[in-house]
Amino acid sequence: MTNSSDNTLIQQFRQWVLTQTGPYYTLYVNEKDENVIIIETSYCRGEVTFFPMEIIQLSVLNLMSNRHEFYLHFQMHTLDHAMKLFGEMLDSVKELAVKPPVKILLSCTSGLTTGFFAQKLNESAGLLSLNYEFTAVSYGNLYHVASQYDIILLAPQISYIYDTVKKVLNNKKVYQIPPRVFATYDVKSVFTDLEPLVSPVKRSGRPYVKQLPLKQQVKSNVKILTIALIREDDHYLLSSRIYNETHDVIFDEVSIKPRISIDDVCDICDTAFAIYPDIKIAGLAMPGIINDGKLTLLKQGFDESDVLDSLARRYSRKFILGNDANCIVTGYYSSQDTCRSLSLLFQPTIDSSGGMGSIHNGQLIEGFRHVAGEVQFLPHNYGPDASSLYLTPEGNLTQTAKTIASMICLLGPELLLLSSRFIVRTDELIREIENYVPRKYIPEIVHIDSVKDYMLLGQMIFCAEALNGC
Repeated sequence: MTNSSDNTLIQQFRQWVLTQTGPYYTLYVNEKDENVIIIETSYCRGEVTFFPMEIIQLSVLNLMSNRHEFYLHFQMHTLDHAMKLFGEMLDSVKELAVKPPVKILLSCTSGLTTGFFAQKLNESAGLLSLNYEFTAVSYGNLYHVASQYDIILLAPQISYIYDTVKKVLNNKKVYQIPPRVFATYDVKSVFTDLEPLVSPVKRSGRPYVKQLPLKQQVKSNVKILTIALIREDDHYLLSSRIYNETHDVIFDEVSIKPRISIDDVCDICDTAFAIYPDIKIAGLAMPGIINDGKLTLLKQGFDESDVLDSLARRYSRKFILGNDANCIVTGYYSSQDTCRSLSLLFQPTIDSSGGMGSIHNGQLIEGFRHVAGEVQFLPHNYGPDASSLYLTPEGNLTQTAKTIASMICLLGPELLLLSSRFIVRTDELIREIENYVPRKYIPEIVHIDSVKDYMLLGQMIFCAEALNGC
């Protein structure tokens, strides 16, 4: 054991973990490293890893998808907190105690014909002892629920959108049901065609830390912790980085959980402050209207909530709360020196109008009570049908074009940034915008695939400005 084992709480927690045996998993100490306790089922591998400075890592790897279902670090403070986090980890292990069924989603125009076919496929899978689970959905709801499934089957009547579905759902396996197979409900052919699709998706290892260039002058001369909350399909990511006095990344971690709370932010802070106790300020980037340090995000139950107060009191450090879109556009702006005015439309989820961040002549536009950029309040997003339009690429294209047309007319940016799951071709978007704005007034549109690096950099800049009294 490392010297962290000398801590009584660490020892108590370790011994307690070793007693948490169960009928559906195997628990043992790694014979090659006694600082690692392994929890195994046939379909997942969990690990409890003890590091110096009383830092503990919990992780659960889905062996079928090669994806982490649970991953976080925390510093040991109380047994109750450590046990609670271990319980959350064990919930993920329990879900993978038996072989998870391959979840397959069939889709057609209305979902009626595929509904009958799904029923036949489920009946046959049961008779053949195949671990498949079929569900049918209309095309209008396909993208909204696709994150819950492993494979997407498209009926012949919507096979013309195969390329679009592949691009939008680029982390899913998509298959077109042949017309003959669909017309005759040939379940045997479907099972045969599914065989090469059910193998696990292999994912690459830990992502490389992208060190963005910093071309705008930023003064801090202190270490800064930045945290970004990002929703990714059915999970939440809490990405964190520490920038040193010269703005280089010296710490990069991510927490992966099905649900996020303020306690998860505290776990990141505990770990970061233990490793680098000289951190002077921390910034948290997240969605919502942020005014005078208070957060309004009604869907999550925040109404001008002072989320910073408890953090500042707990750690006796300065904390900054930043809107995610504003952080992204600030990070992008500071990593280039070719334009002074640019706007971003950020659509992190498939069923949302998103948010906007804008910089004009080098200044971030936040507006009265920081409401600038709240796309949800634009007139074309009102009405009973507005929200449903964001559920399909076609409807999203129309709504997004209207939003960008508004941005162009009101702000006239030199450059437009777009982060959207649905918009895969900017040329199609430009043609749609031309219905509202003449082509000569439409600036270049740059699609951003990954926003994390810009978001964290932007939050670091906000922290530096707060230290300098800007």
